[in-house]
Amino acid sequence: MSLLYLGFVMVSMACMGLVDRRWRLFLFDRPKVAVVAVAVGFVLFLVWDLVAIEVGAYSKGASPAMTGIEVAPELPLEELFFITFLCYITGVFHGLFTKVLAHVADRSADVEGAR
Repeated sequence: MSLLYLGFVMVSMACMGLVDRRWRLFLFDRPKVAVVAVAVGFVLFLVWDLVAIEVGAYSKGASPAMTGIEVAPELPLEELFFITFLCYITGVFHGLFTKVLAHVADRSADVEGAR
């Protein structure tokens, strides 16, 4: 049993949390919205995975970097953490792009106002 992959996902999520906290992009900007968005995304992706497993489109690969723990047949423990990370990073990127675009729009308005 190896915790390598799970550890990398968790460290990546912690690093994304630090970025989020520093620039208040998602969870640290709108915590209620962020928790709901991650929860809804998690459920949707979990259902997607379960349907894919049921129809035979997905199966768990063997890797020495994984724990080997399955929460359901063909559904590794690491997948739950990865789904959470995927939803969280998507929200952080949305917050980042929103702030960058707002900043660009503000600078464009300043330039137009200076003319």
